[in-house]
Amino acid sequence: MLIGHYAPAFALQRARPSLPLWVLFIAVQAVDVLWGVFVLAGVEHVRIVPGFSESNALDLYYMPYSHSLAATVVWALVFGLAWTAFRGWREGVVIGVAVASHFVTDLLVHLPDLPIAAGNGPKIGLGLWRWRWLALAVEAGLFVGAALWWWRARGGSRFLVLIGVMTVVLVASFFVPTPPTPQAMAATGLGTYALLAGAAAWNERARSRSQAPFRA
Repeated sequence: MLIGHYAPAFALQRARPSLPLWVLFIAVQAVDVLWGVFVLAGVEHVRIVPGFSESNALDLYYMPYSHSLAATVVWALVFGLAWTAFRGWREGVVIGVAVASHFVTDLLVHLPDLPIAAGNGPKIGLGLWRWRWLALAVEAGLFVGAALWWWRARGGSRFLVLIGVMTVVLVASFFVPTPPTPQAMAATGLGTYALLAGAAAWNERARSRSQAPFRA
């Protein structure tokens, strides 16, 4: 899952408007950011296997330190506590939930490659990636529904454009070829997360200069 991970960011900012959307964009993708860094460092491993599933060619056979349930809980606590130190525990809890949401949304689409804990123990995943159109429908439903619900309260033509672009990226991610190497895949992901967080920050700054505050 790629763009679908941002659905909780929109929902959580409706719940806690003091948190910038770009911060939540980073939080919901923190696990994948770590995965990209770990792959580039040779700590975690992935194979590019054409036809591995209908949705992509990723054989995510070793990622216990970023994507396991145990690791996700640890990362949620780490990022939540770190944010608490700067902005208080209420926002810290929201950041922790945002980080933890990554495992929940991944669980829907991943083949059984999400470890419960580090090591060679059991792995889980509902496997919607086996069926491209079903996986696309679920991910698009999550993202578009949450984004439009958020936009109805927030408003702004710039954000509507951002949501539209992200929807296009979502659909394209199911059809464009997977990058040819694990390193290219990791680098592409890191670049995408950075661009989307930057776009959200730019839109928020532009809106704060020209529009009314967030409407409840």
